[in-house]
Amino acid sequence: MQKHEPLGDARPGRRPSIKRLVLRSPTRNVSADSPKGSGQSWRSRDWATIKERLRLTVKRAPEVVINVKGSRRSQDSDHAAIEGVLRYMMYISRNGQLPTFDEHGERSEGREEVRDKHASWNLDMQRMKGMKNEPLHPSFNVIFSMPAKTDPEKVLEAVQAVAQASFQGYQYLMALHTHETDPAKDAPEHPHVHLILRAEDEDGNRIYIRKTDLRAWREQFASELRARGIDANATSRAERGRSRKAVGSAEWHIQKRYQDATGPRGSGDASQARVARFHAAAEELREGRTEPKPWEIAMAARRRDVLRELAENAVRLRREGDSELADQVERFAKDMAPLDSERRQIQRALVEQVKKRLREHGVDNAEDLSR
Repeated sequence: MQKHEPLGDARPGRRPSIKRLVLRSPTRNVSADSPKGSGQSWRSRDWATIKERLRLTVKRAPEVVINVKGSRRSQDSDHAAIEGVLRYMMYISRNGQLPTFDEHGERSEGREEVRDKHASWNLDMQRMKGMKNEPLHPSFNVIFSMPAKTDPEKVLEAVQAVAQASFQGYQYLMALHTHETDPAKDAPEHPHVHLILRAEDEDGNRIYIRKTDLRAWREQFASELRARGIDANATSRAERGRSRKAVGSAEWHIQKRYQDATGPRGSGDASQARVARFHAAAEELREGRTEPKPWEIAMAARRRDVLRELAENAVRLRREGDSELADQVERFAKDMAPLDSERRQIQRALVEQVKKRLREHGVDNAEDLSR
């Protein structure tokens, strides 16, 4: 449903008396093999789509990655948040050294053109506070990634197709980063596209990004890549048999700097989030609180659902004569790694460390520590 909310003179907005339309992000023109609301299970898709997804999954086709983050920092004033959008535009264009493309496909280069693009967005006309006076993001930063050695130009084309279908009516700016063209030091090997999306369109309609939208974008991104001859898949971690979430970009960079600095001549600080998780796991182990967490129980339930659906699909494949794919599906399910979590991994490592020290001091019976 769409909810219309007139803006009066007393409330911040683009201009008095305009209607602000509260929308979820559009997912229009999604191709046939990327159903809308793609958080669906195998059974909720048509059989042809399921078979194609199974083929891609069992051969472990590259997975598309999309990350989204609001542009506003918690401490930012409205003015600082708007300036932050320009700062990010400069970042993705490497201060104008890399070309950028807007919602019309127009290419621009140079610092002045980036500044002109930022000015044309008229961000000071956007609503910067919500219904409860909470600060709102003036834009969203979206990153589309594929593994190293993927054709970067086809990645850019696929992102442009996704953006045109999903962000109709909204202004955005994107830039392709590759190891060969990115002037930044230590540029990553994998091609990726940074896209900055204005949070409101010209009529004041604000985009709200849900998990279902991210799943739909991933499936459409993978579909656009396949249409260009690149194997790409968009499954959940559970469907792939993965139990641990990948480390976020910010934490990955912090950890890399820490590892680079802790050589023979350096010192560095590990990610605070990582340190906090380590201490929390150690404290639970010390207090004997090693029972499964709610998310670990949910993870086990998801694994059971995935295995059941894979088994059902294998039976159906065999019934229709596709024994080769059925065998591959069964082998894929059998080879899934055991469920694990970072918390459990930390606790096992601590137990092994204590047992090792006890053995070094001549204590052989440390059975209780393995519980």
